[in-house]
Amino acid sequence: MKKFFQIIIITDKGKVRRIIISRLKWNLIKFAGWAFLMLILITIGILSLNINTAKLIKENYELKKKLAELKKIENEIIEFRRVKNELYLALGIDKMPKDSILYQQTNAPDLLEQIDTPFGLPINGIITREHSKDHIGVDIALSKNSFIYATAIGKVEKIDSNSQFGIHIWLSHNKGYKTLYAHLSKVMVGKGDSVKRGQVIGFSGSSGHSTGPHLHYEVWKDNQPIDPLLLR
Repeated sequence: MKKFFQIIIITDKGKVRRIIISRLKWNLIKFAGWAFLMLILITIGILSLNINTAKLIKENYELKKKLAELKKIENEIIEFRRVKNELYLALGIDKMPKDSILYQQTNAPDLLEQIDTPFGLPINGIITREHSKDHIGVDIALSKNSFIYATAIGKVEKIDSNSQFGIHIWLSHNKGYKTLYAHLSKVMVGKGDSVKRGQVIGFSGSSGHSTGPHLHYEVWKDNQPIDPLLLR
């Protein structure tokens, strides 16, 4: 086995040059060549990977940005619908909102909407105090700013505020009936307005002599108090 390689080079002038390389050096040259080639390939791979990574990072950023914009639009739509529904309810445009007492008591809300004497309660909630000799009407615990609905067709007789009932509304109805809605946070009707059964007339609160958000509701007939729980 040869222990060296001989490279013969003939120049353009016809001269012959001989280069003798030992087998060890030749192997080292081949190894260095392969190593250089691998280094080039690895460098190209890393550059390509960095380019792709940068592209993915940019695309991910753009995607997050678009998702944030979509979320913002979604929240704006939800807020718009909420405000729209509140306005519709407050103005009585939406006669039968899904949480209205009309839906809660019957499958035929159109019939109950025509009732002109008090029926049912102005809102669903926990009754914390019932009607008695010492306490006219009922107290209904509920969240602040909940919708308060008229329990019958009627007219706004009085809107007032005092230390006992806070902000409150008196509605007059047919057959000598009157209803009181007290401790409100806001009123959505005016004196003399005609109201429909199930129409929002105000929002619950804790005004007046109150320990927390609730509605005080009374029913009167011919100037005599009646237990509201009997009218449902």
